[in-house]
Amino acid sequence: MNHYRLLFFLVLFISSFVKGQINTYSPYSYFGYGILSETSNIASVSMGGLGISLMDNNDINYLNPATYSFLDQTSFEVGVKSSFIKMSQDSLVQRNFISGLSIIGLGFPISKKIGVAISLSPYSSVGYDLTTTDLITNEMNETIESTYNYYGSGGLNRLLFGLSWKAIDSQNSNLAVGLNFNYLFGSIERQTTIFSNNSPVYFRDKSDKIMNGLNIQLGVLYSVYLEDIGDYIINIGAQIQPNSTMNYKIKTLQSMYTGPSYNLNSSDTQILLDDPGTIYNDNFPTSYGLGFSVQDQNQEKWLIGLDYNATSAYSSTQSEYNLSSDIMRNYTEYIIGGFFTPNKSDIYNYFNKVQYRFGISYSSGYMDIGSITDNVSDKLKDISFTFGFGLPMNKKFSIANIGFEYGVLGNNSQTNVIQENYFNLYMSMTLNEKWFSKRKIQ
Repeated sequence: MNHYRLLFFLVLFISSFVKGQINTYSPYSYFGYGILSETSNIASVSMGGLGISLMDNNDINYLNPATYSFLDQTSFEVGVKSSFIKMSQDSLVQRNFISGLSIIGLGFPISKKIGVAISLSPYSSVGYDLTTTDLITNEMNETIESTYNYYGSGGLNRLLFGLSWKAIDSQNSNLAVGLNFNYLFGSIERQTTIFSNNSPVYFRDKSDKIMNGLNIQLGVLYSVYLEDIGDYIINIGAQIQPNSTMNYKIKTLQSMYTGPSYNLNSSDTQILLDDPGTIYNDNFPTSYGLGFSVQDQNQEKWLIGLDYNATSAYSSTQSEYNLSSDIMRNYTEYIIGGFFTPNKSDIYNYFNKVQYRFGISYSSGYMDIGSITDNVSDKLKDISFTFGFGLPMNKKFSIANIGFEYGVLGNNSQTNVIQENYFNLYMSMTLNEKWFSKRKIQ
């Protein structure tokens, strides 16, 4: 393969990625930084998001930076995600379809004990368009029905640089440590429009929140070969991301105009506030995860594992409603997943070489929808079921990944909240080659 051609396509993908995508239509993206995206590769997604204790020689595992030192070859991954979403509230139903890039990654070994990874992926997505009505009293003490339209778009991207070192590399055990440097950047646009059928005058409040920040993730992975009790390998992993700071600037433009069309340069438009923005800081929360898995001694036939992830509540130093302590909550996630391969070395039956993956994920938190609707604490819940396939492509360990996910986002205990039933299709290509092998001179 031409390495320069591959790098050219990598730059091309990154350019299209940074320009932005519509990754959600969820009304829950109104709060916080929007709907949080999965940060793992497609193989891990197919196992419910399992990955903290997984070490793979041919896949880049972004969930635990300690795993990069196990890469044997240069691994390049490009993934896409398509979502079919059904939103329902009482008798109201809305269906949406979204598709776009989910991950771009490159990982490679520098030596037998050091590995490096670079990736770009969405961190969060905002996309909502909501309309409500309310009664207000004007200066004449008259009650008027007014319409409120809330619109939001944008989100955060994550640019990752990771480094891993294998501290112990023996026949019976391995110990590796690693660091991820996560640079988050992006912008969120929010707009509120208020109008009444009794008046041609509209009020518009538009804000652009431009953000960036750096956080560090530490990871450790230990594996031991238990020959005496059944030829198993036990893997134990952990990762922690300490509290950090997110810098942001909010540009605000408030105006009144003769509607319904908005034209900033029109003589009918009156600017009430034009704030170019002030720099603020958000407290980015602490998160950590623990993982445990058991697999066969050759690390290719089967694996089953458990992950636990936790994140403290997102908060802001400014009194913004969408990051207030009344809405944001601690987040917890439980995952069980694994894979099995009937016979990886079978040269007669291709389906015996396929890696079959499965997983279940349950999470609670990030936001409190009970406090929004009924003033009773009730966290947002998400349960999903996943399965997928790792399809070998050639003798160089390159692989095509396909994953399927069905889940429900909402809360069954409250009938008046919006429930989202979603079906996600993931596809990626992972190409593995020797890029940095030494030439032998005879």
